[in-house]
Amino acid sequence: MRYLTTLLSFVLACASSVTVARAQSQTTPGPEVKKLAVMVGKFTVEDEVTAGAMGTNSPATKFSGTDDCRWTAGGFAVICEAALYRPGRKYSDASFVYYDPTSKTYRSHAVDSSGGVENKTGTVSGDVWTWLGESIFGGKIYHARYIMKVVSADSYEYTDESGETENSMKVFVSGRETRVTATKPATSKPGP
Repeated sequence: MRYLTTLLSFVLACASSVTVARAQSQTTPGPEVKKLAVMVGKFTVEDEVTAGAMGTNSPATKFSGTDDCRWTAGGFAVICEAALYRPGRKYSDASFVYYDPTSKTYRSHAVDSSGGVENKTGTVSGDVWTWLGESIFGGKIYHARYIMKVVSADSYEYTDESGETENSMKVFVSGRETRVTATKPATSKPGP
């Protein structure tokens, strides 16, 4: 009986140590999460929709606006709200971006004012972020690729591609975001 009590105490102590270690490792964002800082802040947006992207014979259209991205979830994720304008039209979207330690990739989920939904998985290599996934627009699923290249501490350029198949993807919008104001990460406070 003493052996079972000792064994049970040992197992509970080990389980308790693992739980404490896991809780401690999750209170501070790691270097992968901190890379998301490139997306945090208030940005001005200048982009252009490619001719033909909005329908046959549609002209190229310029949009301008803002993108407001801030840390959330104790500094483990970024949430963004964008508002873009062109004469006679307003477009907005909201996105949620985070690092998934299980798959060792970044994830992005977005919805826009046209009812479009996007889910993408991202990787980063140097100054280039590549996001691949699917977008749903008008009830139809499209393959999507978003590439952003950091060109300075406060600016990045991007292209957004879409197509019915991976091989048919074409750039439908390109542009630049320039940070106007930075937003500091939320600080995590240890629990009681």
